[in-house]
Amino acid sequence: MLALFTLSNSSDSFLILRAMDSGVSVAVVPLLWAAHHAMKVLSSLFGGDLSDRLGRKRLIVAGWILYAAVYAGFAFATHQASLWILFLVYGIYFGLAEGAEKALVADLVRPEQRGTAYGLYNLAFGITVFPASLLMGTIWDWKGPAVAFLVSAVMGATAALLLLIFVKPHPVLQERI
Repeated sequence: MLALFTLSNSSDSFLILRAMDSGVSVAVVPLLWAAHHAMKVLSSLFGGDLSDRLGRKRLIVAGWILYAAVYAGFAFATHQASLWILFLVYGIYFGLAEGAEKALVADLVRPEQRGTAYGLYNLAFGITVFPASLLMGTIWDWKGPAVAFLVSAVMGATAALLLLIFVKPHPVLQERI
């Protein structure tokens, strides 16, 4: 599921290109990017707490669905105000999912397997980052940015659904996930 989700998650450079295509000036891009990261930091504080209280899987699924909604929004956004909102909400996705994903890795394996589990997690992430951007760029060139963002949104939502259905925790760890 992580590999499928990561395959949907191309380089954030495409978000900046979309913003610039929609009229955001080069001078404003660093402000937009800084606002995104400020939201990412703030939401990470709440996301970590929610992950501990509500469970990792729920938060990851919610984050991935939010990601899919944001990418669907980028498919249709043409006004600067909508792009600002999407960049801020994209920061919330990170706050919900990023820490919870890493915590889930620890929750799903025995303590003596965590190093291997994190290695596999990073392998799945690492081997799909380049193909994700290649796929996004290819679809962007072939069918345009709207279709590229919609394909990524569908893949992200599919990964969330698969995670919800197929990831079952170890019975001893049930309450944390």
